[in-house]
Amino acid sequence: MRVKSTWHKTQVKTIDDIAGALAFNSWRITKNHLEDLINESFVIEKTQVFDVISEYLCFLIQCIDRLVFDKLDAKQRQALIVKLAKQSADYFHENKQERIGSGEHWKDFIQIYNARSQDYANYEFTNGKPNYHFLRYFGEKIKLAMTDVDEKWIVQQMVEIQALKAFKSIKKSVKDLVAVDKIISKEEQTKRKQEKIPRSKRKSTRQDINYKNEYLT
Repeated sequence: MRVKSTWHKTQVKTIDDIAGALAFNSWRITKNHLEDLINESFVIEKTQVFDVISEYLCFLIQCIDRLVFDKLDAKQRQALIVKLAKQSADYFHENKQERIGSGEHWKDFIQIYNARSQDYANYEFTNGKPNYHFLRYFGEKIKLAMTDVDEKWIVQQMVEIQALKAFKSIKKSVKDLVAVDKIISKEEQTKRKQEKIPRSKRKSTRQDINYKNEYLT
């Protein structure tokens, strides 16, 4: 699985930058887990695929929310989760529209997300990771999204293997993507870009060039 886990250039990022990267990673993690379930011979019908996807995305967003609790202030954390949910809804809508057909897929995902957020609020993280009840709730929702033929085994598969594996992946993403030198607002980023002096207009620090320029003038 190839996901965006670190920044390669500037270490000054906005909440939108971080949310966008985490949304992308969450989507990739979800797609890879769908393949895992299929490879394990679990049956996921075409009409059920996006039900499973929505549950995975909601689970991952809730994990991110808990993981950034002591890394961001309350305002940044709220902005991150709102942006992350909306970007995830975009991915969900675009892909479901392409594969299933037109519909209010964005709105449907947000409704599911809001409902799941209220339910997940009843469950806790213990020692920095989702506890059994948190994982069990996720597993039960995945069971409801799939065919009855797998209901005997899917919850155990989710609790003992898939959920922990997904959590481990998103935890690494959060650790790397939030660990930047500074997080600035979108407005401040725009201001910085406007004030940035083009390279062609910067004064050279090379003494020979500066001397030559002075000589020519």
